[in-house]
Amino acid sequence: MRSGVAIVIGMLIFGCLPQPEIEKLPEEPGVSLAKRFHSSGFEFFKNEQYEEGIKRFKKAIAESTTFVDAYLNLAKAYIIIGNWSEAEATYKRLQEVVREEPRGFFGLGRLYTDQGRYEAALKEYDKALYLDPDDGLAFFGKGYVYERMGRGEDALEYYERARDLAPDNISIRYSLGKMLIQLGRKQEGISELEAVLEKHPEDIEIRLLLADAYTEKNEYAIAAKHYHYILELCPDHASCWVKLGKLSVGQKKFNDAIRYYKKAIETDSTVVSFYYHIIDLLIKLKDWCEADTYLTKALSLAPEDGILAALRGDFYIGKGDAAFNERRWDAAISNYEKAIQQYGRIKTLTHETHWIDYGRKGMERARAQLKRAEEQRWWDKEE
Repeated sequence: MRSGVAIVIGMLIFGCLPQPEIEKLPEEPGVSLAKRFHSSGFEFFKNEQYEEGIKRFKKAIAESTTFVDAYLNLAKAYIIIGNWSEAEATYKRLQEVVREEPRGFFGLGRLYTDQGRYEAALKEYDKALYLDPDDGLAFFGKGYVYERMGRGEDALEYYERARDLAPDNISIRYSLGKMLIQLGRKQEGISELEAVLEKHPEDIEIRLLLADAYTEKNEYAIAAKHYHYILELCPDHASCWVKLGKLSVGQKKFNDAIRYYKKAIETDSTVVSFYYHIIDLLIKLKDWCEADTYLTKALSLAPEDGILAALRGDFYIGKGDAAFNERRWDAAISNYEKAIQQYGRIKTLTHETHWIDYGRKGMERARAQLKRAEEQRWWDKEE
C-alpha cells in the first residue's frame, strides 16, 4: 500500500528508462507535425486513453522515422494494453532506424524480462553495453534479470557496477540495498537504503525494508520509528500493524503486540494470515478464551487452512497441559485427543513439508501426554 506517497520505486526502475519527455527534434520537413502528433498522443497516454495515444504515436513516427520518444511511448502503450508482440516489434524497429540509441535495447530487455525470456533479455542489455560499456542502466538491467532468475550474487555484482557508474540513481541504490539485505549483508544494505531515504523520506517501500532490516538486527527502537512513521501516513496499512506487533513480541511487550495485531485485523479482517500471529501469542500467554475467539473467526474465513489446524492443535495441547498440571485428568485427556485430531488434519490440508512435519511432531507430543494423563488418572483412581 503506497497511498500515492512520494515515489513508486518500480516505476522509477523499469522502464529502466528515463520518464518520457518530448524529444527536441531538428527543424526539418515533417518534424513540427510529428511533434504535434507526439504531444497529442502523450496527453492521451497520460489520461490512460492508450488506443488514441497509439494512433498519434504512429502518426508521429510516420512523419519522422527517427523520433525516439514516439517509439518508446508507442511500445509502452502496447505493453499496458497487453499487446506484447507489437511492443517487441516497435522496439526492434527503433533499433533498426536509430542504431546508436540504447533505449531500444533497454526497453526490449525489460520486455523480455517480464516475459521470463531471461537469456534474450541479457543479450539486449549486452547490446546496449556494446554501444556504451559504461552505461549504468544496462548493468542495472542485467542485475534485475539475474534477480528474477534467483541468482542473487550475480544480481549483486551488476547492481554494484551500476551504482559505481550512476551513484546518484536512487533506483539502482534501492535495488542494491534490497539485494544486500536479502543476501544477509544487512548493514551494507541499510546504508544504501538510508541514502535513498534521504532523497525520498516519505517513501513507504524504503521505510518498510529498513524497518524489517533493523528488526532482524534487533534494533527495535529504530525499526519502530519507521513503522510508526508509515502508520502516521497510512493508518490503514494493515501489514505494517502486524510487523509492529511482531517487533513488540521481540521486545516482550505482549500487550502492545496484541493491540497492534488487533488493529491489523480491524483494518482488514479478511486476511487469514493476520490471525495467525495473535492466535499464536494468545496461546503462548494461555489466554484460552480469547485465543478460541480468534480461532473461530479465522476458521470461518478458511476452514481448510493447514496453519489454522496447527494452531488449533497447539490450542488443545496447551489446554491439555494446563488441565494436566491441575490434575484434571478427564479434561486433559479430552484436549489431547482433540489436539491429535487437529495435528492429523494438517497433512490433508497442505503439501508444505514444514507444516506436515509440525503436525507429526505435535501428534507425537500429544500422544505422549495423553498416555501420561491416562496413567495418572488410573493411579488416582487406585488411590
